[in-house]
Parts: sequence; structure tokens; C-alpha cells
Amino acid sequence: MQVRRLSLALLLFAGCSMMPGLWAPMGGTASAQDEKKSAAKSDLAAVEKSIADLKKAFDATEKELANTKKALGDLKTSSSADAKAAADKVTALKKEIDAATATATTTKKDLDAITAKANALATELAAVKAAGGDPKAAADKLTALEKGAEELKKTAEKGVTDAGNAATAGKERGDTAWMLTSSAFVLFMVPGLALFYGGMVRRKNVLATMMHSMAALAVVGVYWVAIGYALAFGTSVIQIDFLGVEKGGLFGWSWDLVFLKGIEPGAKLPGYDIPVYVHVMFQGMFAIITPALISGAIAERIRFWPFCLFMLLWVTFVYCPLAHMVWAFDWFDSSVLAAKRGGAAIGLLGKMGALDFAGGTVVHIAAGMAGLACCLVLGKRAGYPKQIAHPNSMVLTLLGAGLLWFGWFGFNGGSSVRGDALAGSAFAATQAAAAAAGLGWLLVEWLHKGKPTALGLASGIVAGLVAVTPASGFVYMWGAVLIGLAAAVLCYLAVALKNVLGYDDSLDAFGVHGVGGFVGAILTGVFCSTLVNPAGTDGPFAFSAHRSRLEALKKDDSKLIAEAKAETEKANKAAEEAEAKVKAAPEADKASAEKALTEAKDIATDKAATQAALEKELSDLQALADKQDDKANDGKDKKSGLSQVIIQIKASLFSVGYAFVLSIGLVLLTQAITLGNFKTDARSEAEGLDRTEHGEVGFDFSGATESVTVASAEPRPASVPRGNGRFDVQITGADPKELMAIWSELCKPTDGAPDKDFIAVYPHVTTIRGTTFRCRDGDAEAIAKRLSALFTRHTKKPVTATKV
Repeated sequence: MQVRRLSLALLLFAGCSMMPGLWAPMGGTASAQDEKKSAAKSDLAAVEKSIADLKKAFDATEKELANTKKALGDLKTSSSADAKAAADKVTALKKEIDAATATATTTKKDLDAITAKANALATELAAVKAAGGDPKAAADKLTALEKGAEELKKTAEKGVTDAGNAATAGKERGDTAWMLTSSAFVLFMVPGLALFYGGMVRRKNVLATMMHSMAALAVVGVYWVAIGYALAFGTSVIQIDFLGVEKGGLFGWSWDLVFLKGIEPGAKLPGYDIPVYVHVMFQGMFAIITPALISGAIAERIRFWPFCLFMLLWVTFVYCPLAHMVWAFDWFDSSVLAAKRGGAAIGLLGKMGALDFAGGTVVHIAAGMAGLACCLVLGKRAGYPKQIAHPNSMVLTLLGAGLLWFGWFGFNGGSSVRGDALAGSAFAATQAAAAAAGLGWLLVEWLHKGKPTALGLASGIVAGLVAVTPASGFVYMWGAVLIGLAAAVLCYLAVALKNVLGYDDSLDAFGVHGVGGFVGAILTGVFCSTLVNPAGTDGPFAFSAHRSRLEALKKDDSKLIAEAKAETEKANKAAEEAEAKVKAAPEADKASAEKALTEAKDIATDKAATQAALEKELSDLQALADKQDDKANDGKDKKSGLSQVIIQIKASLFSVGYAFVLSIGLVLLTQAITLGNFKTDARSEAEGLDRTEHGEVGFDFSGATESVTVASAEPRPASVPRGNGRFDVQITGADPKELMAIWSELCKPTDGAPDKDFIAVYPHVTTIRGTTFRCRDGDAEAIAKRLSALFTRHTKKPVTATKV
């Protein structure tokens, strides 16, 4: 201490002696030299005086030394305690930073930098603790360290907050992007449906049929934004007690949702991370395509503008109420606290617990039953079922089926309302069910008719997509495959039986959508699992599997978990032993010892993860069992494996009855409003709806390129001479199916000599409709005689052919 004080004094003296020279103004060279000489003499005298003063102070410094040492000891003790406290703060801070880094990876770079600062402070603290320097400087250092630690903690907290905000913003953007994409996918299904239906009708009706689907984009699109969304998702305005549900909503209303005038563009849908506007658009695509599905049941015989009126009435009184009953939550209920909105279903079927992920009841059962109602009220097409209406283009139908399959990924995947694992599960289930149903329909048709057809493949794909729609977010992929196969078989039977039952479902809207939607809704309750979607419940398979697993985990005082715990302890002990070997190992064996330590730690980590997974599984299954047993209410609402199946049956039957009865009433109302013009007249049906309804054609194969013949309102003869050598030959004595089977067989290649009568008439036959053969050129009487001989020989019964 004495030496330090002496050195400090000398340095201070030397510095002070030089200050005047530094302050003096710079002058000429001669004057500067004179000033230096004078300063040197002055400095020498000052040094001699300072040395004398330091000698006098030396004795006093020695006396103070003892007191200084004692004060230093006290200060060191205090500094050591402060250092320990600061070190603890830094350690805690590092733990917080590590936790933030693990949960908010979006700002990992920034938090790594903060962690590095904390490590630097810890090092500095260690240096202060070890230093034996000036006590006051040490105390100041510790004070600065504490201040720095506090600032660091604030910075880390800000980093964690920023990381959370960034993660939330990223999730919102991701969910919104997925929902926008899904909305576009579903919209793309509408032209896909137009092509699918357009290819299955006769050429003269292809444009009119496609217009029924495409017009829904405009008609329902405007209606949905205006009042449709308010009716479907507004607060319940009519509630009933029915099906064991109290105050179940039938339909909603909210003035804020009319043209969304009370909703800001950035307003979020409560409980989700997407804007309300996006939800409106996504749900609007469902509302658009659903009435378009109905048109398939009554294609080739309805007028355009009455159908547009029917669409508006049907969406108002059937679709919107069903959407409210199944999908509406308390998103816009002002009586519910804003923070709690979106957590409770308000619709009748939603409160009952019905599961409909993407529209089995709301879309497909409703559209299918409406199609059946329209068939029964409006009647059959002219000539059905005796005259076979052949599709004009299977190419269009297959292309449409492919577009529907593509868009259905958004239909089902987007119903998660999030870009999450549930969306991926629904996406996968959609693919599995569509593929299984397409394959199943081909196999059934192959066995039944001897040949698989393109129409059958397209129908099977759509049937699988329909059936998996309500189940896609609740079932595993194996369940989706079984649902697809079941839909293929049952929908095929429904389509095959329509001629037997006598209703004219033109494009099988009821057979595929009505039957497929009903099958899918019921099977959702059979194959659903809470492990796929916690918002759902367990069907009989999942219920028994989960109870069995819970019993296995609890068996013998949780023997499985105890064994896993023992394995974890054993692995931890092995890791400790390996670490001890690393410390004791010579330098030559250090590398192999460290490798063994790494392997031991990996094993220990794996065993610990297994133990934690088993413990979590036990906890989750026990919580699920308690919920199903309704332990909170002493088992008043205890569930069994069949509970959800029963709920699904109730909801499906309610949807069938509601849609069918209301649709019959709306068809009759439309007929009344249009003065009986919902169905076209016989003349227009024969000529084709493309010309009579729209004044244009879908495919113009004539020579004209700039004009189209428009149907005249003037009276005309009942029949027009065919000309161009065309004539018809009517066959009697055989039914159409028998004639077609014989003709098809004669058209096949054969090793033997072909039938001479067939060879003679084949070049002249252009079209076969029922028992009428339309021919061109040639001797009409001779062709009639040959046809008579041909079919008499092959049917082995008298058959006559007459020119008409």
C-alpha cells in the first residue's frame, strides 16, 4: 500500500509540473526555448519540495495502513456477498433466456446474443470475486454489475415478448394464408362441378347444365355477403328445446354481419387467428356449391331463371339454418365476454354434439335430399327410362372429377380453420377415402357389368369425397379408407336402384351426395377418435382401444411406467459412470471415453422421454375416461362407445327430414311464383336447353362461325322433315335392353365370319334410341327387312322392323 501511494504521488507531481507547459501558448522558436529553460529550473525546485513533503507524510501513511487493511477485509466480505447475489441473478437470467430461446425460435439469434452478454457478465463477476484490488473499485464494479444485470433482464424480457409477438404474428399469417388458399380451392370446385355435370348430359344441354353451377357463383355469391352469413353465423334468434338439447339455435341474425358493415377488415374471428372476412369467404364457397349440386338431380328439364330463384329460397330456408344448427358458435354474441367468445356451440345439432367437420349434413345430405324432392315434384324427363340419355363427353366428366378432387383438399383441409396438424390429417383422410372409393366402385362395376367405366371411376371418386367430408377431421386414414369403400358400394346400389324405384335423378345427385353424405355422417361416429381431434369424441373402436390401453397402463400399480422409470434411472447411472471414466481416462483413451459418454447420455435421454410419454399418456387417457364417465356430474351424462353413433344417426335423420320437407315446399313455391315454369315444356326439352334458355350452344359443330340459330317464338309444324336421306326404323317384338345387348355383341371383333345382315345395315345406322334405329342413306325397306331378320335370328323370336 505504501509503495502504491508513493508511486501515485510521484506521478501526480510529474503530471502537475508538466501542465503549465501544455497550457502555455505556442510562440516563436526563440521564445519557446527561453520558456523551457525557465520551466526546467522551476520544476527542479518543485521536485525537491515535493520529496520533502512526501517524507513527512510517510510516517502518517504507515499509521493508517492497519486501519486500511481492516476496512479492506470488511469491504471484501460485503463485496463477496454482493458478488454472490449478482451471480445468482445472472444464473437465473440465463435460465430465462434459455427457456425463451426454446419456445420462441423466431428470435433465437437475438436471444443468443443476450445469452453471450450474460456469460460475459458472469466471467466479469468471477474476476471481481477473485480480485484483491481496491475495495472501493470492487464495490463500484459490483454495483455496475448489478445494474447491468437488471438492464440485461429487461432486455431479455423484451426479447421474449418480441419473440412471442413474432410467433403470434407468424401463426396468424400462416393460418390466414392457408384459409385464403383453401377458399380458392373450394371456389375452383364450382367449374369442376360444371364440367363433371356438363359431360354427363346430352350435347344439346351441356351449356345449360354448366350454367346452373356457374350462375351460383354470382347469385349466391352476392346473397351470402349481403345476408347469408348473418343468417348462418349470427347470434341465435330462434331457439327450441329438441333432441335433448335446451335452447338450440335454428338460425341466426346480426345486423353487423349484413354486408359486414359492423366488422372491420382486421377483426379476428374469436378463438382463431384469421380475420372474419376470410371466414366469410371460406364459408361462402360452401354456400355457393351446395345449391349447384342440386341441379344435377333435375338436369335437362328445368328453366334457368326459376332455378336461380329456387337457389335463393333454398339457401335462405334450408342451407343457412342447417349451417347455423351445426357450425355456429358464439362468435358474435355481445352477451358473452369478448375473451370467451368462440368457445361454445349455439346451434341445435352443434349443442347436441353432432360431428360434421366439413359438411356431411349441411352440404351433402341437404343437397341430396333437395335433389330427390325436386325429382319427385317436377317429374321425369321425356322418354325416361325407355330412352337412354348417353353422356356427351366422358372427357369433360373425368376432368371435372379431377378438379373436384383437387378442390376438395381445401374443402376438408380448410375446415380446420388453421394451418395445423389437423388440417394435414383432414387432407390425408380426403386422399385416402377418394382413392379407396374410386377403386371400390371400379371393382363393383367390373363384377356387376363385366367392364369398368370412366363414368364409374368418376362417380366413385366423388362418392368417396362426399362420404369422408364429415369425418375427415375426426378419423385416422384407415378409417377414411373404410368409409370410402362403404360409400362406393352403397352409392353404387343407390344409383343402380333408381330405375327400379322410378325416380329420375338425372346425374345421381341423390344417389351420390344424399346417400354418400348420410353414410359418411353415420360412419363418422363409428371411426372418430379424440386422438385425431380433441374437439371430437371416441367412437366404438377408439373407445374400447383407449379403455384397454388405460387398463394396461394402470395394471399392477402402473407396472409399465415403473419399469420405464427403472430403465431411466439405470441409464442415468450408466451416464454418470461414463462421465467418471472420462475424467479418469488417460489422454490416449479420452476420445473413446467421451464417445461412450455421448452414447450413454443419448440412451438416458431416450429412456427419460419414454417414461415421460407413458406418464402423459396415462394422464390424458384418465382425463378422457373421467370426461366420458362425466365424473364432474356424478355420471349423469355418461358416454359409451355407441353414444356418438346414436348422436350421428339423430343428426343425420333430422337433416334428411328437414331438407326434404322444406325442399318440397320450396319447389312448389317456385312453381307457383313462376306460374308452373320451373320445368321446361316438352318442345324445349326436345330441342335442347342450350338454345331455348340461352340462345347459344355449348359445342357448335356446324359450318357457321359467327351466328347461332335462336329458337323462334312463332308456331311451327309438329315435326320437321329430316332430309339428307335420314329415316327411322322402329323395332317391335324385343325390349331396348335386349336389342342393345345384341347390337353391342355384334360390334365386337370376332374370329369367325361376321353376320351378313349386320354388315349390310351397320354403315347406315347412326343412332340407337330404345327400339328406334336412326339410319342414313340406303334403301329403307331393305334395311328394315335385314334388321328384322337379324334380330329374329338372335332373339329366337319374331321381331319386326318398320320404317317410320
